[in-house]
Amino acid sequence: MKSNCRLLYKSNNTHLQTSLPVYFYGLPDGNIYLIYARFYEINFNKSGLEFVFAVLENYYYDFETEKVVALKSMDKNLSSFRKEVESKEPQLRIVKSYRNIKSFVEAQRFLGKKADEMVNILL
Repeated sequence: MKSNCRLLYKSNNTHLQTSLPVYFYGLPDGNIYLIYARFYEINFNKSGLEFVFAVLENYYYDFETEKVVALKSMDKNLSSFRKEVESKEPQLRIVKSYRNIKSFVEAQRFLGKKADEMVNILL
């Protein structure tokens, strides 16, 4: 079965407030989703890890042609997209953060299920 969630890029060097990797995924709805983890404080000297799902505001993803498109300019190739998201803080909209997800693999599976649901709604 073909995946409806395409990994575009994994970065260890973004301007987001996390030292952990950031994953960029293209979905059939045209949005580019980010998944990243960040620490939060539970109480004094105790922290937890939450996974944040966000949508990149400046770009969209053409799922059919597999191209990243900047909203203010021409088509971008993936290498120039990578340089741009690492060189400045990306404009994004946080969709939701989850504290019950335990790993990036689990977060990717969750996003994959959401992508499958989107495709089923569109059909």
